[in-house]
This record gives sequence, C-alpha cells and structure tokens, in this order.
Amino acid sequence: MSTTELLLNSLFAASILMGIGWLHATKVRNASYVDVLWGIGVGALGLYYLATAPQNANPIRMDILKTMLTIWTLRYTFHLLIRSWNHPEDARYAYFRNWMGKHQNWGFFLFFQIQATWIVMFASPFIILANNTTSMAVIDYAGVALWALSFAGLNIADFQLANFKNQPGRTRADVCTTGLWKYSRHPNYFFEWLLWCSYILLGWNALNGPYLWLIPPILLFFLLKLTGIPFVEARKLESSGENYRRYIETTSVFIPWFRKERESGNI
Repeated sequence: MSTTELLLNSLFAASILMGIGWLHATKVRNASYVDVLWGIGVGALGLYYLATAPQNANPIRMDILKTMLTIWTLRYTFHLLIRSWNHPEDARYAYFRNWMGKHQNWGFFLFFQIQATWIVMFASPFIILANNTTSMAVIDYAGVALWALSFAGLNIADFQLANFKNQPGRTRADVCTTGLWKYSRHPNYFFEWLLWCSYILLGWNALNGPYLWLIPPILLFFLLKLTGIPFVEARKLESSGENYRRYIETTSVFIPWFRKERESGNI
C-alpha cells in the first residue's frame, strides 16, 4: 500500500469515527467529546502505523514509540473524558453552538469532519518514525529524555491547576499564578508542544525525517492562533477581567520565563 493510499484509508476511518461522535454530540447537545475522540483517533492511527513498520525497523525504537504513544493516548483521553463526562459543554463549543444558531447540527458535522483530517495530520509523523530503520543512537535517547521531561511538566502543570481550582473559596475571578503558572500562562500547552517536538529526535535518521520539522510550527499555529490559547484567554478575560489583564501583562504567554513588571509595579 502506498503512503497516499494509507493516508486516504486513514482519513476514511477517522471520518467514520467522527461521524459517530457527531451523532452522539447531537443527541446529548454536547460537542466536548470531539476532543476525546481526537485523542483516541491520533493514538489508534499512530499505533497502527507503528505496528505495520518494516521488518527491518529497529525493535527497540518501535517498542519505545509504542509505549510513549500509548501512555500519551491514555493520559490525554481520560483527562478530557473526566473533564467532559456529566459536565456542561466546553465554553468554546457552546460559543460555536450559539453562533451557528439553527444551523448548528450541520455546522458541527462539518467541524467534526475537519477534526478527522486533523487526526490524520497529527498521526502521520508516526509513518515516518515507523520507517526509521537505523540503530538506536544518542539522539534517540535524547528524544526519549525530552519526551519524559515534557510529559512530567505537562502533568505537573495540570496538577497545579487542578489544586488551584479546588481551593476553598476560589471564585471565577481568581487567576492561577503559582508553580509553573507563575512563569507561563499556558505551561500545559508548552509541555504538550515540547513533547511532540521530541519525536523529531527519534526520527532524525529516518528517510523522510526532515518532514518532522513541520511539527513545531504546525502545532504552534494550532495552539497560539486556532484552537487553544485564543479561546481560553477570551473566556478568562470575561470571567477574571482586570486580574487576568494584569496576568497577561506580566507573564509569558507560552514559554516559561521570568515575570515582567508592570509600569505601576508588580502584581
């Protein structure tokens, strides 16, 4: 099977998955589960690509990649499933629903199908990784170390945010500015991005390895401009107002960095 045929078949499977998800979302009037299905789709496709690697693929690298992807998929899926199960629709999708009005059902159908193409896009690097037939080298172990560091940072950021949200007496106007959140407004997104960058090192010597350098800018575009940060910050500005404006003025948007001072002083 050629790579083009593989990608087309993958898109067909992802489209069916998202079609089923759309039917469920229409029934319960909650589109939040699209994120859960996206994680499942990326993980399942990626594992399929790795499972069908050439016979001369390095078995150690394949086992490492399968383990890393399985851990990421389980963590991502259950994290979002717990956040969605028996909870109100995510603010992003509630906004879309109100904006589309009477056309919301078909609008979400199109949105779910767009997500199907994103599943294939984010799983496709594993086609390249599966075809890295070279022996394990220092750069591969550096990639594993970067992945582990990023995964730890991602979980620490989520743990710190969960602790903040569970504080007694906390109001929606309060802003988390402790731990990693003191140095970045979105440390969870930063470490997610860094985790995906680690795959570049594991595919460094693959035949089409240079294509993996598309991962950082594409993911940055999604996080900074499309589906991540813009919607999160818009909602926080609505709920936290001046508190979040001060946070924006003093704290790095993405890469953890030292806090800045406001003209009127520190917060």
